[in-house]
Amino acid sequence: MVKYYPVIILIALALFVLVSMQMGCQPIEIGEPGAMTGNTAPVEKSGELTKDETWTGNIIVKDDILVPEDITLIITDGTTIKFEKDKKLLVDGNLYVEGQPNRAVIMTSAESEPEPGDWGGILISDLSLDTRIEYCVIDFHTLIVCQSDSLRLNRCIIGQASQVGLVFKACSPTIEDNKITKNGIGILCDDSASPNINYNVITANLRDGIECKRSSFAKISHNLISNNLGNGISCYSGSSPEINQNNIMYNSDWAVYGGGKLNRNFIQGNKERGMDVIDTGESMNGDQYYNVESVDSPRSSRIEEAGVRREERW
Repeated sequence: MVKYYPVIILIALALFVLVSMQMGCQPIEIGEPGAMTGNTAPVEKSGELTKDETWTGNIIVKDDILVPEDITLIITDGTTIKFEKDKKLLVDGNLYVEGQPNRAVIMTSAESEPEPGDWGGILISDLSLDTRIEYCVIDFHTLIVCQSDSLRLNRCIIGQASQVGLVFKACSPTIEDNKITKNGIGILCDDSASPNINYNVITANLRDGIECKRSSFAKISHNLISNNLGNGISCYSGSSPEINQNNIMYNSDWAVYGGGKLNRNFIQGNKERGMDVIDTGESMNGDQYYNVESVDSPRSSRIEEAGVRREERW
């Protein structure tokens, strides 16, 4: 019997790319984020903050913003912040992004026709003692880099970054209930980072969903990692993530490549093995994963609670 699964997947990928090209780059929405409305003139911001500030309404960032140590920046729900070309938000102090359901904070490009990489993104340094970002859309940036254990990122959409949606370097923050989509790489764990990556949807990124390198030890639990055009999870340079109870599905290359400790994951339809093919092997190399450290109790059915938790959806 002739097997058509690889052909079907190639056709599906071609359609994905074609639709993306036809649609162009569109802002990602979360609830009803809104846009700059009415006759409210945007407030221009630039440079180093000299005191605590609260931002609300419509903001245009004209030059890099620095939040220094001992200074707090609060961004209230419904605020829209547009960054001009290559401008960045640099955080050494405290940052509180306080979006609400249907009143998300928007951080995006100021260009009339936005493209990935329009603005530089966000750097949260190891000096930051408290950074919390909730109900926020961040898109069309280059990358977000976190070097602080303090970050708590919840219920956000990180999309259309030209390089990486989120980079963790030498830190152990927690991110939960987010959607990471349409970036170059979804999440990069680097330089001994050990973030907690829980209950997220990591999908449709142009390369790997998650990449771990240089002795990083991420804890990756209860996520949906799907439809990425590279590997679902890649491991390099001595990295050893704990990969527990995830649904890893329909990634163009391997579900997991090069390392990692797998426990009770559901693996289906990766590596062009067939959309309905489930990998329940327990060897170090399977049909859909390669050269991992261990495989324990693979699942034959999907994990219902993997992905953004339904009771907390936007």
